[in-house]
Amino acid sequence: MTPSRLSYRAALMSDAGELIAIHFAAVHSIDTDHYSSAVKLAWSPPPDATRQKWLSDLISQDTVICVVAVLDQKTILGFGIVIPSQAQLKALYVHPDYSGSGVGGVLLQCVEARCREIGLEMLELKASSNAEAFYRHSGYEAVGPTTQQLTDDVSMAATQMVKHFPPIACSIRQRDAAQ
Repeated sequence: MTPSRLSYRAALMSDAGELIAIHFAAVHSIDTDHYSSAVKLAWSPPPDATRQKWLSDLISQDTVICVVAVLDQKTILGFGIVIPSQAQLKALYVHPDYSGSGVGGVLLQCVEARCREIGLEMLELKASSNAEAFYRHSGYEAVGPTTQQLTDDVSMAATQMVKHFPPIACSIRQRDAAQ
């Protein structure tokens, strides 16, 4: 897969079904050494119309950033979701067929760039145990252990992580206006 065949764009409401399928495939490909089958099922139940509508409604909100990685302008390989008002990365998933190909790293960079553009100075997340090394490699620091509540009865261990963005340098025009 060459980088020229990949593009990154804002998610569309019509992408929701594919994103739910990617989420399901990614979660259920995680080794049971990290999480049990029961936890994975609570984390990502089988795709259905209710989940698809929920995600479509989330994507439609102006207050949410949702970016997708697309191969050859048609096949979605992964996605990332940020809730800017909370400075929270809520989701970053790549289809398991493309895991380890670099798609997730570039997708994370795209999401972070969008966050910096709107003025966020940091981004927090709850990293699953299988993803913690990926986020560390991407510049996130562990704050400490946490849990992610999945259902009323099921939660999973995670690591709270944060990344602070360097300040954006002002342009010459902005400096001239300040003088």
